[in-house]
Amino acid sequence: MKVCIVYSSCTGNTRKVAEALAETSGAPCFAVRHAPNPDDYDLLALGFWVRKGLPDARAQRYMARVSGKQVFFFGTLGAWPHSEHARRCMVATHELLQAGGNTVVDGFLCQGRINPQVIAATQRKGRHPMTPERRARQLEAESHPNAADLTAARLHWQRCLQRCASGTAHLPSAPCFATGIMPAPEPLGNNSAL
Repeated sequence: MKVCIVYSSCTGNTRKVAEALAETSGAPCFAVRHAPNPDDYDLLALGFWVRKGLPDARAQRYMARVSGKQVFFFGTLGAWPHSEHARRCMVATHELLQAGGNTVVDGFLCQGRINPQVIAATQRKGRHPMTPERRARQLEAESHPNAADLTAARLHWQRCLQRCASGTAHLPSAPCFATGIMPAPEPLGNNSAL
C-alpha cells in the first residue's frame, strides 16, 4: 500500500500534526505546494487549517485532484475542538472528500494557534466581536497543538493504517469529531509492517 501525507499550514499548526503522523508511520510528508500526484498513492492523509468552516483554499484545490482514494483527513482550527463549529467542519470535509469518490477512513481535528492577521481582519470587518469567551479560546489555542493533540492524531492515523492494511477501510466507523469527543483508539503497536 503506497501512502503519503500532504498538508497545508498557515501558522505551523497543521505542519506539526503532519510531521507527527510521518514520524509515526514513516510515510513521506509534503507541503501542499510540493505535493505529488495523488494518483500515485493508495492512501492519502490530507491536512488543512480551517477557514470559514472548510479546509483552506490550497488544501481544497489539492483535494479536488484526489479521486477514488482512501483518505484520512486532519485539521487544525482556532475553535474549541468539541464545538458545534468543529463538528460542522468535520462533516463538510467528509462530504467534500466523498464527493470526489473517495473513501474517508477517518478524520481528526484539534485546536491550533490562530494567525494574528486573521484575528485582526475579523475585528476590522466586525464579524466576530471580541467577547471574553472568544478571547479565552484564542489564548487557549496558543498552546495547541500540544502533546495530547499529537498523541491523539497519531493514534487515529495508526487506526486508519490498520484498517487499510486489513481491508476494512470501507466499513463505517465513527470519526473523531475532535479531541475529547471520542476516546483515543488503543495503540496498535509497531506499524513497521504497514
